[in-house]
Amino acid sequence: MKRSDLQGVRGLAILAVLCFHFFPTLFPNGYLGVDQFFVLSGFLMCMLLMKSEQSDKSKWLIVKTFYVRRLRRILPLYYLVILLSLLFLYIFFPDTAIEPNEKSASKSMLFLSNRLKTEEENYFEMLSYAVDIFTHTWSLSVEIQFYLLVPFIFLLPFRNLSMVVISISSIAYF
Repeated sequence: MKRSDLQGVRGLAILAVLCFHFFPTLFPNGYLGVDQFFVLSGFLMCMLLMKSEQSDKSKWLIVKTFYVRRLRRILPLYYLVILLSLLFLYIFFPDTAIEPNEKSASKSMLFLSNRLKTEEENYFEMLSYAVDIFTHTWSLSVEIQFYLLVPFIFLLPFRNLSMVVISISSIAYF
């Protein structure tokens, strides 16, 4: 669902993240642009699911259509970038960088790279020495995990779905 009224917010989020990566001392909070993307994604997903709930299609068909659209849009380019990154890794990087990046690539391919980052390293320190060429995949891993969870909440047969969503979100916060 493309909303032209939100394109400016997306543009500012992109700009914030780019400024953070290129000029971290000038824009130390630019990483918050990623949070803006997460909020926008959640908002748009809920809008899409709520709007489609009003249609006469079954909820399962709505969720299936949602997944097919998302995965067709994200997966081909994502896996192409991982494949090309691995190719460049083997050609241009020293042998010492290959093993940790292969591990990171496998986590990235399974959309688990955010878990690797939070379990093993401090994200900000990791950016300073840039050994892992798949560091950037953490945010898409979070996004895909969100995509996997939320539509199933939508399928739950609760009368007050908003309270269920708020409860699950509150629990997930901790």
